[in-house]
Amino acid sequence: MPRKRIEPTIIIKRRYGEEEEEHNSAWKLAYADFVTAMMTFFLIMWLMNITTVEQRKGIADYFNPVALSQSNSGADGMLAGRAVDKTGALSTPNAPGEHSVPVAAPPVVASLGESDREPAGRKDPMPNPPGGKSQPDRDARAELEALLDRQTAALSEQQGLEKAERDLRTALETMPELGALAGSVVIEQTSVGLRVQLTDQAKVSMYNVGSAQMNEQGRRLMRLVAGAVASSPNRLSITGHTDALGYADGAKYGNWELSSDRANAARRELIAAGVPARRIVRVEGRADLDHLDAANPLAPQNRRISITLLKAAAGE
Repeated sequence: MPRKRIEPTIIIKRRYGEEEEEHNSAWKLAYADFVTAMMTFFLIMWLMNITTVEQRKGIADYFNPVALSQSNSGADGMLAGRAVDKTGALSTPNAPGEHSVPVAAPPVVASLGESDREPAGRKDPMPNPPGGKSQPDRDARAELEALLDRQTAALSEQQGLEKAERDLRTALETMPELGALAGSVVIEQTSVGLRVQLTDQAKVSMYNVGSAQMNEQGRRLMRLVAGAVASSPNRLSITGHTDALGYADGAKYGNWELSSDRANAARRELIAAGVPARRIVRVEGRADLDHLDAANPLAPQNRRISITLLKAAAGE
């Protein structure tokens, strides 16, 4: 019986690790080229930023061997560290005979002066004084400090006006004897300051009809206002108003005179109640021009005295 032939078994072993390693190392070369290119780019940008126009021209001449350099090198000698032939051209040390081979001198950036070390186009025409800041910096700082001072003063002043308003409202609520007069006081914060308007009512009046003589009810209201504003340093403005009812003989004495006289009478009462006279900076009469109740010109509320605790800017 013939013997069966056994085919040889061939085993091929592949080293996958080596091929994988070779494949994985390929990116390193590409990355190294990229890093080198980026470093070169930033180096060029840095050189362009720290060098002057003349120095950049010298660098360009260095990489152009067919052009003569027009700039000096970093040496301070008469020949600027380079040989000159009879015709004045720059030549190499090994040039034969009278034949000159033009070359460019390498730029020397290390010899930059103090003025050349600054980036091009960024020189300060006015250097800072020794040991201090420049004038623009000092001016800006002074302006900022002045602004902060004004804002702080305005905030403090507003707080003072709000305190005066609270004192007035508290006095009206806690003093029983002023209960009938509470409706005669109108308090409001305005753009120029705290305005307190003392108005007449249907059965309550501060002055006799057609007269500038203040009665007891008017004096009580003036003392109330004086007590609230006495501690404040703000200046005061006093304005008198009347209703639209005119005089029979308005040519001699009318609402203009009456409103002015009543405002002046209010000034005297405030001074008598303890308000310094120097704080009152304006006393005027507006006749019947500014009605509190515009729909009813004859309303008693239109007969009033306006006392304004002025803000600093408004009181100037």
